[in-house]
Formats: sequence, C-alpha cells, structure tokens
Amino acid sequence: MLNPNEITVCLCLEHGVVTAPLVDALRAAGFRVSGDIDTPEHLAAAQVVLFQPSVRSAQHSMLVGARKTWIAYIDHNMASVHNNLDAFSVSGAREVLYADELAPHRLQRCIERAIKQQHALQRQSHFDSLTGLLSNRGFLEATDEALFKVSEHGRMVALLALDLRGFNEVNQHHGFNFADQLLSFVALRLKSALGPLAKIARLGGDEFFILLEQLPGMEAAQQLAQRVHAIFDEPFQILSERVRVQADIGMVTYPETLGSAEELMRNAHSAMQTAKERDVHLCRYEQGAQQDWTSNMEQALRVALRRQEFELHYQPKVCLRERTIIGMEALIRWRHPTRGLLMPSEFITAAESSGMIVPMGYWIIEQVCRDLSELAEHGLQNVCVATNLSFRQLQDEQFASVLPRLIQEAGIDTRCLEFELTETTVLTDPKRALATLEAVTALGVTISLDDFGTGYSSLTHIRQFPISTIKIDRSFTQRVSLDHEADSIVRSIINLAHDLNMQVVAEGVEDDIQLGFLLANGCDQVQGFLFSEPRPLWEVLQLIDQILRPVTHPLLTPL
Repeated sequence: MLNPNEITVCLCLEHGVVTAPLVDALRAAGFRVSGDIDTPEHLAAAQVVLFQPSVRSAQHSMLVGARKTWIAYIDHNMASVHNNLDAFSVSGAREVLYADELAPHRLQRCIERAIKQQHALQRQSHFDSLTGLLSNRGFLEATDEALFKVSEHGRMVALLALDLRGFNEVNQHHGFNFADQLLSFVALRLKSALGPLAKIARLGGDEFFILLEQLPGMEAAQQLAQRVHAIFDEPFQILSERVRVQADIGMVTYPETLGSAEELMRNAHSAMQTAKERDVHLCRYEQGAQQDWTSNMEQALRVALRRQEFELHYQPKVCLRERTIIGMEALIRWRHPTRGLLMPSEFITAAESSGMIVPMGYWIIEQVCRDLSELAEHGLQNVCVATNLSFRQLQDEQFASVLPRLIQEAGIDTRCLEFELTETTVLTDPKRALATLEAVTALGVTISLDDFGTGYSSLTHIRQFPISTIKIDRSFTQRVSLDHEADSIVRSIINLAHDLNMQVVAEGVEDDIQLGFLLANGCDQVQGFLFSEPRPLWEVLQLIDQILRPVTHPLLTPL
C-alpha cells in the first residue's frame, strides 16, 4: 500500500486559482507538497508531478521525461484541453486527475496507480518508450547473447532491418502524433506476427530491427521475413484515416555472415538500402557483394558533391540547467539516387582516405552557415550549431582564409558556430592544429572536443588548445548506472572539465536512468535519442515550434 508521507509532490500549473485547493487536498491526504516545478530543488526532490497540459509542462517533460511520475490535472476551466491531452505528449503521464476528485482516498488511489506504472516504466530502460519494443541497447545485448549461443545449438540467427516507405510523407502531412500512432500500430502487428520468441527493436524514427534465433535454416528465415512483409498488406486505421505503408527489409544471417552484433546490424541496414534501390522489398546481405560499390567510392563522392546529393540532419542538444534546446549537432547524410539515405559510417572512411573529406567539409560549413541564417530568421538567434572538423581539413592551408569568407557571405553570428574535433585530430600535429584553432577562435567560433575518453590523451594534455567544451563519448554514457568504472570516468570528466571552466556535453543519452545520473552529477548538456533522433532542419524547427515557440524568448537566453 502507498504511504503518502513518503511521497513528495510538486506542481506545474498554469492557473494560480487552482493551486490553493489542490495543495490543501494533497496535504489533507498526507502528501508532502514541495512547491512549483520551476524551482530546481523541488523538481529534483519530487517523485510525482501534477501538471496542466501546456507548452510549459511539455517543455519540462522533455527534460525529465519518465524519470518522474506525471499526472495530468484538469480543472473545470480546461475542458477544451481534455480532448487533446495526447497533443501535449508529456512523457510518463499515465493518469488524469480532475478537480472534483480531490477526496483523500481518490487522490491516494490515483497517485498509487501512477507510481506503479512509473516503476514498471523504469524497469524497462532497455525498451523504446513509444512502442514498448527493445531500444538500441536492449537489442544489441539480445543479439550478442544470441550470437554467443549459436555454438551451443548450431542453429542460424537472422537479423532483419525494416524501414517504412512513405513515413516521412505521413509525418509531414499528419504531424508527429499521428506518425507516432502509426509506429505503435506497426509494432503491434510485428509482435503479433512473430510471437514472443522474436526480439524486435525500434532504433529511432521509422527503422525497426528484428532478431530471429535458433532457425533451422535459410528457408525458415525467408518465411519469417515474408511474414513480416505481409503485415503491411492491410492498411492501418488511425483515428478516421486509413493509411497504407510498405516496408523495405534487409536480412543478414549468422554464421553465414560473420561479425559482431553491430556489424551484422550494419549489414542488415545495407541490405535494406539495396532492397529500396531494387524495389524488391526484401534483400539478403551477402559478403563480397559490396566490393564494386566501395571500389568506386571516391568517384561516387565527387559526383554526389557536384549533384548536391548530400544533406544535413540536426540532433538537438538540451541544456539541463535551462531545460531547453540550446544547440544542435549537424550530421551529414548522403541521399544516394539508388541506394537511398546513407549514414556517415557507409562513406566517411572512404572520404577521409581519398581526401574528399576536405571539399565535403567546406560544403558542410557553408550549409551550416546558411541554416544558421534560417534559424536566426526563425527567431532562434542563440541556438548554436556544431559540426565535425576532420584532421585533413584542420591541416588544409586554405582553411583559415576560406572560413572567414564563408561566415561573411552568410552574415551569421560566429558565436553560434562550433567545430567538434577528436583527440586524434588535435594531437596528431599539435603545432599546426594550435595555429589553426587560434585563428578560428579569433573569429568568435567555439571549439569542442568530441568522443572524449576514447583516445590517448587527458584533459591536462589539451589545455594548450582553445577548447571550451568536452563531449563525453556515448560508450561511457550508455554504461552509466550499469558499470561502476563508467560511473567514475564520467564523474571525473565532468568535475575536471568544470575545474578547467569547460562545459560538458554527454552524447548518446537514450534512457531516463542515464539522464538522471548526468543531471545528478552536474553535466551541462545532453544529446541523444531520448530527446530526438537527428532530423532534417524543417523537422527540428517544427519540433521547436511545438514545444518552445510560445516561450522562446525567455527560454533561449545565452548561458
């Protein structure tokens, strides 16, 4: 049974007239009321948040998500929002409390139900909060375990990568909430078609992965893949709309194709892109099939740059102190005319080895400057955009003279532009790197150190460089609260960076447990799928509009 004395409640209310009776009722029921959510210590101490659906509460929920128990509070003057609760997408909200339900026993029952559901949610850190499927972390662990067991039972393992055709059009036409419902229905059909033995994951956006274990042979794998394809034969009924989508599926089998869990997932993704290219819906990865593609990569990159096939996606950075989007990282994608949308892992290595990374890098900077101008026109003058700077570009003699011209042509505030470098990039040729970085920072551009902790240096070795921000590598972020060594490393990085007056950004934040650890240990900013996957700029602007626009000016103030 619930002990109200052990529960602390804080409020996120829009109408002060309802505060006094609600506080009185909570206290009469035995609950401790800590105060308003805008006070950081109240937010940190509270287990339960009572909120009224609004932009303000949605913005707070983006920060703490499912780490708190959210209960929607509806008073008599809010009948209009009652029918649109889903539109506010407050993470973790599982209960609705009405103004006429403030009797002690009703309050206790409502809060007890919400807390029980919250505990169940916290136990599922390996699961996607929207669909209930596995998250990236959960799927990788399940795949590792399945590969390890192959030698025991001698049977086949298959991985399927699945991407929805036309999903972006659904998203753009109907909006995020409608698209999220479509993803949830796809998840339900997948689980129904494959049963409990299949491990299914959603890895952000409209990409799903499926793990099939202990298969007797290739025929069984093909049959199950066809069963997955068949779930899209019937349209999806969402509200009053009937939506028909199809899927491209890539498959890889083990031990026919050898590799780690991550390598097999990449291979399945590559096969999925080939399925798109050939319009066959299902394609199986075969080792050696990619040789012709990679051997001609340099020429393909030159053609792609000339034809403007590259595009930038942006992943928001969230400031933990101000509880808002304060910046973004620009990530390159290749919209290949036949292979579909390619991730950097599929072409960056070839670009670096061939030297094509230099002209590609200039294109990225030029596009970022244009997009910064668009952000400023959108009223977001204080949002900083970061982009990666490669070793080859840092060594380019023309860089220090070309950069000012690109900035001047775009007319941007240089304080909103940031370059991210890895430890290896900085320390391979320290003298040249220092001269270039000093010229860059003289323009007002800031420098951050990316993937910190994976190289061979320490913060004390790089103090000579004009670096203002340290980014903790995702390999550490994703192990916090699971690995004492990772906990210690992350704490040390945060403390040492702050001692050196540097900001700290944690990459790869995927669940609320990781976020809670980082918040408790003073991390400044975070980015990861918990908040948003990388999106085209128009989608990021739409996201900001939906969450922040009515309160943009007080929220987006400089640190």
